Amino acid sequence: MSEPIASLWRLPGTQDCPVADTLKSIGGKHTPRVLHCLTAKDHHFLELQRTLKPISRKVLTQELRHLEEIGLVARTELDDAHRRVRYALTPKGRSLTEILGRVYLWAVEHHGSDAASAA
Repeated sequence: MSEPIASLWRLPGTQDCPVADTLKSIGGKHTPRVLHCLTAKDHHFLELQRTLKPISRKVLTQELRHLEEIGLVARTELDDAHRRVRYALTPKGRSLTEILGRVYLWAVEHHGSDAASAA
């Protein structure tokens, strides 16, 4: 007998589901938008804040710290007169944004299809 579909995404011998864990870790209100901004280029904090309006300084700081902790974003303090900080995707973050790009294409293709089929 084959294994149930639900258990296929679990790590062998555990109840851990890396897919659920990943979705939870990037499921913050602004997290996808932050990652999307960083796919185009590195940004300074204020550039990100302006691009992601309306987002408070506190919330953006929390989002960036979380993304840094999980290894998706790198924070670099610049040695300039303004003491700016630059944020960039790590290789791990860039690989995830490639997958999120495919999720975006899927979402656009299927947007509204559930509502149409339910009618």
